[in-house]
Amino acid sequence: MKISKKFFSLMAIILIVMMIPNTLNAKSKNKNKTAENIPAASTVPKIKIESDKPKNWCPELKIGLYTLNSPFNLSTNLDFSIIDSTKNKTLKNYKKNTELIFSAQNNFVKIDGENFSSNEIELRPQNEKELRNMLINIGGQEYFGGLKLIAVKNNLIVINIVPVEEYLRGVLPKEMSPSWNEEALKAQAVAARTFSLKNRNRHKNEGYDLCASVHCQMYDGADSLDEKTDEAISKTFGEVLFFNGKLIEAPFHRDSGGITENAVDVWGTDFPYLRAVTEIETKTMAWEKYFSFEEFTKILNESGHKIGDVKFIKVTNLELGKVTNDRSSSGRVKELTIVGSSDEIKLSGSELRKIFGLKSTLFDVSISGNHLKFIGYGWGHGVGMSQHGAQTLAENKYSYEKILAHYYKGTEIKRLY
Repeated sequence: MKISKKFFSLMAIILIVMMIPNTLNAKSKNKNKTAENIPAASTVPKIKIESDKPKNWCPELKIGLYTLNSPFNLSTNLDFSIIDSTKNKTLKNYKKNTELIFSAQNNFVKIDGENFSSNEIELRPQNEKELRNMLINIGGQEYFGGLKLIAVKNNLIVINIVPVEEYLRGVLPKEMSPSWNEEALKAQAVAARTFSLKNRNRHKNEGYDLCASVHCQMYDGADSLDEKTDEAISKTFGEVLFFNGKLIEAPFHRDSGGITENAVDVWGTDFPYLRAVTEIETKTMAWEKYFSFEEFTKILNESGHKIGDVKFIKVTNLELGKVTNDRSSSGRVKELTIVGSSDEIKLSGSELRKIFGLKSTLFDVSISGNHLKFIGYGWGHGVGMSQHGAQTLAENKYSYEKILAHYYKGTEIKRLY
């Protein structure tokens, strides 16, 4: 029986058609296998919406601004009430733009010379929902929110009652340059918000939550607002960092010098999410500081450490990321020995930095003629997020979530409100 060439051609076509699905499946399997090697999205903290609060609601903070011993002028853009904080009683209502003079005398607050028989008063909008839109002008400087005044003898402690999101608008431009990458600004917003809420009541004994200086966070009210930082705050509204179901400590600093530090090596307390991590750039923000032996001895004596004339300092040479008996795993100085003519002492790197005003503990020390020479890198304690490091990561296409995941290990982002 003869089989025609046409039959063989037809069978060949059928076989080819039958093989196409298998070929496609094989390619599909290979493609899926490659995708498994790409870092999964779960390496970034996962945002969980847990808020049951009304839209745009946020908690209040009490920010200690300063203490005044002389009268000051105040006005607002909204109708407001004066409330006795100790009794939660409204004392008097005022129209917007009314200018008042506040002072203190014998532990009582005085307004326009009138004694209100209270040592604690609050100034709030008559419509409490308008707190976020209220602007208070104190001697030409503006602040969002309300005000609390505490009379202590003839002094007034001036406290800004401000919603968290408006507080951040006065913090971010002071903590990070508004010209920086948006992802770095958003990372800073989340870190600053987390720090604020975690550290409420830090100044409880003084009558407020946080101060307005570097001890807490730099805060300048409504005088330093910027569109870019406002946008970063808005895009991360209510977002904070959690670890094992709790708000984290979210420290940050200006520059790590190329590697951050373990919290335990700075503060003696171990936080599993505050571990030393390396940066894209190393030995950043280099600095130098010189002291004559005479000057160094004088400063050391004034700090209460009297060991005679300082002769030299014993500490191993700096190698980034190398731990020694006197350096941490990042290379920062944990402890050094200062040898004097009559005695010697051991000081922690943090204590030496504080006494001599050094920018960081990531340094080497040597003798140069009649001087002690400190050569170091970075600026700040080195724990948590490096602000300059965050900017570098953002410039290298890291999202703010990945930046935060880099510096705060194992944390996740949650939206509180």
